[in-house]
Amino acid sequence: MKHTQPDPCMKYLQKRAATKPLSGRFDRRRCYRRAVVIPALGESETLPLTLNSLYAGAPPEVLADTLILIIVNNRSPQTGLPKEDHELKEYIRNNALTLRWLETHTPEFPSQLAWIDASSPGCELSPRSGIGLARKIGCDSILAFLKESENVTPLQEFVFFSLDADTLVSPGYLETAGHELLTSAKSGGVIPFKHQQAASPEGQAAIDAYEAFLNYYVEGLRWAGSPYAFHTVGSCLCFTAMGYIRANGFPARRQAGEDFYFCVELVKTGGICEIKNTSVFPSSRISHRVPFGTGRRMAEALLNGKGELPVYDFRVFVALRELLSAVYINLDKDAEHIYTCIHHPPTKDFLEGRDFSRVWTRFRRQYKGQEALLAAFHRWFDGFVTLKYIHRLSEREWPRQPLQSMTTALNHLSFSSSQ
Repeated sequence: MKHTQPDPCMKYLQKRAATKPLSGRFDRRRCYRRAVVIPALGESETLPLTLNSLYAGAPPEVLADTLILIIVNNRSPQTGLPKEDHELKEYIRNNALTLRWLETHTPEFPSQLAWIDASSPGCELSPRSGIGLARKIGCDSILAFLKESENVTPLQEFVFFSLDADTLVSPGYLETAGHELLTSAKSGGVIPFKHQQAASPEGQAAIDAYEAFLNYYVEGLRWAGSPYAFHTVGSCLCFTAMGYIRANGFPARRQAGEDFYFCVELVKTGGICEIKNTSVFPSSRISHRVPFGTGRRMAEALLNGKGELPVYDFRVFVALRELLSAVYINLDKDAEHIYTCIHHPPTKDFLEGRDFSRVWTRFRRQYKGQEALLAAFHRWFDGFVTLKYIHRLSEREWPRQPLQSMTTALNHLSFSSSQ
């Protein structure tokens, strides 16, 4: 008896999807090859600029098979906190302007444009949800649309672009990033970014410091040999539909950080490449709408009046490199032998606290090849655990330090290790 393989898209949609109907004047019979997913919360002024940036320089044939989806969203207006309720009412008013603008200006657009109303009364997101659910609704709804329309583009060749409604892109963004991703055979790609010019010298100093903070962290991870050494900025991602499904989609309950957790899963299920030949330009504005991220960092930097952010002491990356190296060169040894190669007591304490000996014994029994064993370790000691480890060392061993001194130290280490 012949058994047919289960459809991964249908399985995902049945078990995990959060979908809403697509509105807009777009061709529902067209065979799409890519989609741009753009959450919009109070972005009536910036969204047209983002769309114009997407259209500028993109070949007509690329725009013709690209579905651009705007998720106009906000939470339901019952937070119980007066300040949040006031801000939310302003977002809802602004979102109504966005929806009206989309309805009246759609014929002018040179592309296939759709939108989801997750803002009007009865359509809102749940009270505790945020951009994670908005991104998920966008991607899931497109998957459902593709399934219903019997789109013939294979899931491993259909490319999603994750963007924000206040972000600009380079000419050629769609075709360049998509081509590099598909050529890499990875599940996802991270696109280089540079924040837009700030509105004041103080703001520019703050955004420069924030970018330096992000770059320093990624370079530290890269020097240490971590497979999670890449930026996780939600407006700088692209990924295949199959990669999205295998990573179980965006985490719906995250008000922020959904990009980080999603990227961690992409690494585990299909890998991430670094896109080289195009860029995105996120906004540098101040915002309090999420617990962390660019806007929050900007506000903190300007509030303390220093325009700079302390970074992790470079010694946390030395310790991380020692840990990863100890595992890599001792794949055929037991946990106790790995411990003898680690000279930082806090690292041993961290591993013991996560029951490394038992986990490693199980991995060695389950995975016979060294490549599979190393991959299992990195799925266990993933990007989130790596961040927790770095935080532990920062809290108990080496407090954060000024950026300049740490950058000099890390550059010296990188130069020395290359000799």
